[in-house]
Amino acid sequence: MSEEMQLLKEGAGHLGVSLDDRRLALFDMYRKELLKWNATTNLISEKSAGEIICRHFLDSLAAAKFIPDGEKCIVDAGSGAGFPGIPLKIALPHIRVYLLEANRKKISFLKHVIRLLGLDKTWTLHDRMENIVREETWRGKFDIVTSRAAFKLPDLLPLADYFLGPAGLLITLKAGDVAAELAATMNIPDVSVKYHINQYDIDIPFSGPPRKIIVFQKVE
Repeated sequence: MSEEMQLLKEGAGHLGVSLDDRRLALFDMYRKELLKWNATTNLISEKSAGEIICRHFLDSLAAAKFIPDGEKCIVDAGSGAGFPGIPLKIALPHIRVYLLEANRKKISFLKHVIRLLGLDKTWTLHDRMENIVREETWRGKFDIVTSRAAFKLPDLLPLADYFLGPAGLLITLKAGDVAAELAATMNIPDVSVKYHINQYDIDIPFSGPPRKIIVFQKVE
């Protein structure tokens, strides 16, 4: 086992996620494709390309503990290079995942990774959230919306609300102080009536300050 995959296995274990050899092999393939494509396509920053295990894989897996058991249907909003959607799919193969991304080159990469890794029940949506919510196609179709710092909370919540079914979850991964974003979100009419809101500090192994995970759960 490579040093990178040993680091990932140990870090995931600290987050309560067990990765067997098959899952680690998929992560290794994913890592290599990220580096290969990133040489010509702007998928991730040059700095974070040297810290894929901590900055992207483990950071994404921090959301796993908030996903209930069962074949949940997830839309990953602003998925970019597949975070947190693809790491979550590898770790939790029973979930169904839609990777929502507006950038054409990133969508091409996501489709390539889905095929290469053989990820079943994993699809891409090439569009912007703001466009999708104008139609009825995806309204209430998802159990969970995930987002990794792609949107400010007061902008994200009204869009995510469209996608979520009864008792649906919005799981957001943030860095730094989110007090201002949360305060602005609470100014949205009826948000405290429609949602239970919880904030968690999650220590990402081998990384810097704790990540903030804010979970909004629709009140049934």
